[in-house]
Amino acid sequence: MFDKRHYVPVLKWKQGEQKALETLTPTIKRGLTPLIEVAPIDWDFDNGTYKKTIDEHLDGFGEIMSRSWGMDGAIFVDLLHIEPNDRMENGQHPLEFTLQELRSRFIKAIPVTSYERDVEYNKEVALAHQIDGLGVCIRLVEEDFDNLQVRLDALLHSLQVAPSEVDLVIDNNHVDPNSRTRTTLLLTGLINNITYLQEWRNIILCGTAIPKDLSEIGADNVGEIERTEWLIWKKLIQSNHLTRNPTFGDYGIAHPEPFEADPRLIRMSASIRYTGEDKFIMFRGRDLRKYGYGQYYQLAAQIIAHPEYSGPAFSAGDQYIYDVANQVGTSGSPQTWRRTGTSHHLTYVVNDLSNVFLP
Repeated sequence: MFDKRHYVPVLKWKQGEQKALETLTPTIKRGLTPLIEVAPIDWDFDNGTYKKTIDEHLDGFGEIMSRSWGMDGAIFVDLLHIEPNDRMENGQHPLEFTLQELRSRFIKAIPVTSYERDVEYNKEVALAHQIDGLGVCIRLVEEDFDNLQVRLDALLHSLQVAPSEVDLVIDNNHVDPNSRTRTTLLLTGLINNITYLQEWRNIILCGTAIPKDLSEIGADNVGEIERTEWLIWKKLIQSNHLTRNPTFGDYGIAHPEPFEADPRLIRMSASIRYTGEDKFIMFRGRDLRKYGYGQYYQLAAQIIAHPEYSGPAFSAGDQYIYDVANQVGTSGSPQTWRRTGTSHHLTYVVNDLSNVFLP
């Protein structure tokens, strides 16, 4: 069972997130258990097909995870974005391949599933538990609560596990800041009425207020987005209305849905996402194609001048911001800044959890 100050970030497994995890100190890593979502295979809009085979897509997964994580603590692994019918060239299920890759590198991986997964996927989840004895993770979404006991009992039966061997994730997905009070009240009732409430190994509540894009923040502006998922979680655990407190989780600095737009049609702006107290601070520039990557020098300078800047020693991400603000090295790319913002965010939340009052 997790310590009550533990953290479960849901991370889209792309290079920015991979590098961010790699930059964390061992102390910060011990305070979290990442839920890794294997990214969907990129689509080739020119040729109307996938850019890679599933073998090519998963090639090196274990090696990258070993380099990024490198800890004895377990991780969660979810292949929800991989097509159900995809198989490796040798006929192997992608989940089986992924878990074997991790197992061969002594990485403790707990597979994630949900009610909507197909029979073959869940066979692999059950087999992984039989081999590793690490249990499983079940992800609940809003629709599951209409018939929760039936769905959970069906999953427990098919996976051949007891609730004590299951980490239960309540996935709140995108949280509307305008519905914070309503969502808090709804979650209070949902959590208190979960089947086998006291028996689950862990109960994790995750979500994010980060929108799909930053269009609501104008060019050359600094905007703020409330960390609604964090405020809701704090309210829930401090209210004493729950009969069991959930572990905190979020989506890092990303929206829950994968980005799948045609890159030929996207006009990406320079932007840096920076986590502050109860809010995300968005530093936004202009169109990268027209105004260039040099805009990041000025955006970084705005961050280190901001009262919420944590200082260069806080995290690897904060050191990078400081260096760019002082024009040491290159200005970076959107991928670099996803790494930087995620490194700061993960460190910030682990520190937040160590300071928040918990009953």
